[in-house]
Amino acid sequence: MSVETKAADDPDSEVYIDMSDKAAVERWCKALSVTDEALWKAVQEVGTRIDKVKDYLTAGGAADQVDG
Repeated sequence: MSVETKAADDPDSEVYIDMSDKAAVERWCKALSVTDEALWKAVQEVGTRIDKVKDYLTAGGAADQVDG
């Protein structure tokens, strides 16, 4: 299990997303089941802390861009 997957599954995780690392962004997108566009939008809105990003995504901030 990747660090990203563990953090994505932990509702209290305070891990930060390294948006300058393309491979990490791809892993985060997979772990969160979102497109890279949705992840970028979330980070622009709430920053790179994963708990904030997950809250934003689940609140519908980028629901139209979720992979599915």
